[in-house]
Amino acid sequence: MTQRSKSAGIEPNVSRNEIFRAFGSALRLYIGRGKRHSYKDIERGAGVPARMIEAYRYDPSHEEWREPGVDHILSIAGFIGPDFTNEILPLIGQGSFWLPEDGDPNPGTFAADSSEDATEIVKRASDGVFCDNDRRELGRVGQRKIERGMRLVAMARSAAA
Repeated sequence: MTQRSKSAGIEPNVSRNEIFRAFGSALRLYIGRGKRHSYKDIERGAGVPARMIEAYRYDPSHEEWREPGVDHILSIAGFIGPDFTNEILPLIGQGSFWLPEDGDPNPGTFAADSSEDATEIVKRASDGVFCDNDRRELGRVGQRKIERGMRLVAMARSAAA
């Protein structure tokens, strides 16, 4: 707890240790041997030294752990993307998605992709149970649907302008 929160007699809703543990867990999930990214990929893409990333992966109680700065947390999250960020934001009941880039999507591709996601949901629901594997896959489907929904919102905003 910071001196400021102690003197005010209040505590933040999310503790620093909770944030650091969620961040370390997300790093372990996405970075390292056999994972989506190497330490060097993140170092080059996010501008955070590989050695620091390694130290951030530990639990805060570990002797090798180092406290990440907000600049490092956001740089890494921005480079890896919403899937990574969504490992941390549930601490505050929120989620993340890519903001749409300029330009409208190809209508046919947009509709086909939306249809494929709907089909995936129907297939996974057909047995009347969403098992753990279904839930993991449906999380990815949900993320894509959010991104497509934001694309529609961006299209609506450009029409109103």
